[in-house]
Amino acid sequence: MAGGEDAAWMRRALRLASRSAGMTWPNPGVGCVLVRAGMILGQGRHVCCGDLHAETAALADCRTRGHDPAGATAYVTLAPCTRHGRQPPCTEALVAARIARVVVAVADPAQDDARSVLTAHGIAYDTGVEAAAAAHLHGGFLTRIRLGRPRFTGKWAMSLDGAIAAADGRGGALSSPLALAAMRRRRRACDAILIGAGTAAVDDPTLLASTPRRPGPVRVVVSAQGRAAPRLLATIPAAPLWVVHDHRAPSEALATLACGGARTFAVADAHDPRAVAAVLGAQGLNDVVVEGGAAVHGVWLRAGLYDRLEVYLAPCVLGGGLPAAVGAGCAVAAAAGYIAEEPPQQLDGTMRLRLRRRA
Repeated sequence: MAGGEDAAWMRRALRLASRSAGMTWPNPGVGCVLVRAGMILGQGRHVCCGDLHAETAALADCRTRGHDPAGATAYVTLAPCTRHGRQPPCTEALVAARIARVVVAVADPAQDDARSVLTAHGIAYDTGVEAAAAAHLHGGFLTRIRLGRPRFTGKWAMSLDGAIAAADGRGGALSSPLALAAMRRRRRACDAILIGAGTAAVDDPTLLASTPRRPGPVRVVVSAQGRAAPRLLATIPAAPLWVVHDHRAPSEALATLACGGARTFAVADAHDPRAVAAVLGAQGLNDVVVEGGAAVHGVWLRAGLYDRLEVYLAPCVLGGGLPAAVGAGCAVAAAAGYIAEEPPQQLDGTMRLRLRRRA
């Protein structure tokens, strides 16, 4: 099959996979399309952890449509799994279905080499099709497997003169209603949203996505003293609440959290973002958006933990106020280098910038 056709089918698999963003952790949200003679026989995606993997979902769809998958090509956004977990290996399912060829976007560093398994059974194997797009889509999972922590996105809205709020916290929302709605919709695509104790106390947010889903994005509060705002506790039925705290946090505060249904995680120093990152990675979170205040953004930026930035630039000035990040700053400006991940987008006057760390 021509390379252009391979790319087109893989893009379809990637679109399928994107619908599972934020819903499958600790697994990746993989997509798969089965094609023979230019016709789709079946397609599927990994919908949630514990459910069918994309390849077996696509095979099931194929059979539901009344097709025999023998001789088909499988386009998969991440290499098929080779080991038994909550589901049996997808390589076994592909072999049993007599698939003729498997085309993969990127390898899975958590698995053994699928190529050797499949080619041993006479299945042709190609990789690297739409690799950059797949690496971006599955970047949270790949980051966690390789670095032991989630992929972090720092997100904030600020004025043209770099302030996120007036010095006393007054001023209301800087972004346009359209931008605010876009921010809330974006929450559905992450595994968790993280804020600090200061933001929780001042804003008393819910951190809920605009459209409910299960599992909802986990709300994470980093609080040395083990405290969370009332609305976060009250909305636990809608989305989980985790609190990362110091070992020395008061037992009464932790008991209040436990009674309310929150999960708590102790670290030696809750102000150390690397310790927090390790805890979240150990729990299987792949993609985490940090919506904290200036102190949180400052320490996480200095720690070099923001793989991506999402900044909403409002067409206004505050003439001072609270900056997006506070602290000593990085020793070398180049250490904080980011480049555009996509073109800027205007949202009714507010400009959205999506950036990624410079390689």
